[in-house]
Amino acid sequence: MQSRWDWLDALIASEKTDTFDLSPSEIAGSVQRVAILTEAFLPKVDGVTRTVLLTVKHLEATGRQALVIAPSPTVTRVGQTRVFGVPSLWLPFNRETRVAPPWPSIIETLRAFKPHLIHLFSPFSLGFIGMVGGGLLNTPVIANYQTDLPAYARSYGYAFFSNACIHLLRYIHDGCTLSLAPSRATVRELRAWGFRRLRLWGRGVDSQRFSPTRRSQESRSRLLAGRDPDSLLAVYVGRLARDKHLETLRDVAREPGVSLTIIGGGDELPALRKAFCGEGSNVHFAGALVADELAQAYASADVFVFPGPEETFGQAVLEAMASGLPAIVSDRGGPATFVEDNCSGFICPVDDAAAFATRVRYLRDNPAIRLRQSLEARLYAERQPWSGVMRSLEHYYREALILHRRKQRQRSRS
Repeated sequence: MQSRWDWLDALIASEKTDTFDLSPSEIAGSVQRVAILTEAFLPKVDGVTRTVLLTVKHLEATGRQALVIAPSPTVTRVGQTRVFGVPSLWLPFNRETRVAPPWPSIIETLRAFKPHLIHLFSPFSLGFIGMVGGGLLNTPVIANYQTDLPAYARSYGYAFFSNACIHLLRYIHDGCTLSLAPSRATVRELRAWGFRRLRLWGRGVDSQRFSPTRRSQESRSRLLAGRDPDSLLAVYVGRLARDKHLETLRDVAREPGVSLTIIGGGDELPALRKAFCGEGSNVHFAGALVADELAQAYASADVFVFPGPEETFGQAVLEAMASGLPAIVSDRGGPATFVEDNCSGFICPVDDAAAFATRVRYLRDNPAIRLRQSLEARLYAERQPWSGVMRSLEHYYREALILHRRKQRQRSRS
């Protein structure tokens, strides 16, 4: 009988950066102990969790020590890295998300670990205490901006909290040595909000794991779930949450000759089943898939649809492109910065259900164009290896050390 955690083993094993070829000279002089404070971690699987896993694997493979501090319940270890779970609370409007209060005991955990650098992932409450801890321990701090919390506040009916959220996040990020954002769209937005010391730290993809060669008739049959085998198979992959704006795909689900499959789990599943029900709706909810099953699912589909406008990057979009899928995305958020309209996919106005359906229909009726876009999507993804992403991270770690030492010297002179 499988444990409820067994599925995580496959996920953790599947996350690799293909970056473990750094030379000793590239590692020399860099930080050796990194404390990671993340607002989201296993068993929740999202972009933040995946980036943490990849960063931990990179640090381990290059001989460094890491410590992960995350909301509990969580795992106790990932590879050789200890995970310190912090008591946390559910959000009443989003049961998938837990918030860990900024417990002062976290400072003592950091003090005992003696990090050379503190790395915050999607900082909020834990990020705040991590920023404070960096000041108390005289340690450089890097903060990843990964979750568009102000936009999430609007999506969940808390628009009044959006501006306060911007002020709090700016305070945390500006209290850090450097802030990293995953896309040019996010960098522009943060600059407009007055964030300082911003750097672009993009994302990569394992183009061997996510590849058209993973196409499987068995996987395609499962995704079709008894529907017309000759139909165009459009898939979405991601959390089933309100901020993903999945209702935008309702017209896609009613398009003749198109089978829509939604892959993922989340609190919004009952509401989405209700939203998509009705005459002519051709949708199948496949549940969450990980590792090889997910790679095969991407490659076995024909088109990828991703309407979420609040993505700071959109890792699933890049994985789909690596798998040879044209991507149809919203014109707001990270994916619109790397999907080239009418080349590797299409960019549609946000929340425009008819536009998404029109583009899907166009690809259904023009297989030659769909093939061309498939090739362009794959070519783009092949130029985004994780090796380059992790080399950029090494550069930012060094820059953070230099800036921190410069600040120390300025203080000593004053």
